[in-house]
Amino acid sequence: MPDVRDKTIISAFSQVLREARTKRGYSQEQLAYEAGVDRTFISMLETGKRQPTLSVIFALAVALNQRPEEIIAATQKLSQLPR
Repeated sequence: MPDVRDKTIISAFSQVLREARTKRGYSQEQLAYEAGVDRTFISMLETGKRQPTLSVIFALAVALNQRPEEIIAATQKLSQLPR
């Protein structure tokens, strides 16, 4: 069973979020505004210094025009966690 604070998972989520944000053409500030969080929080998520709550994952997904499960699945795939 992987540790929920596993650095591989945190790193994978950070990369998935950054790629989704840049693909959408958003700055960190724009994504933060759309998701209703502080810009510094987006920066901390993208650098792996913070981890999102479930409600933040949902807010990010809406802001990025994705389903929450897409973000989770991409994180899982990148971290190569078993399904």
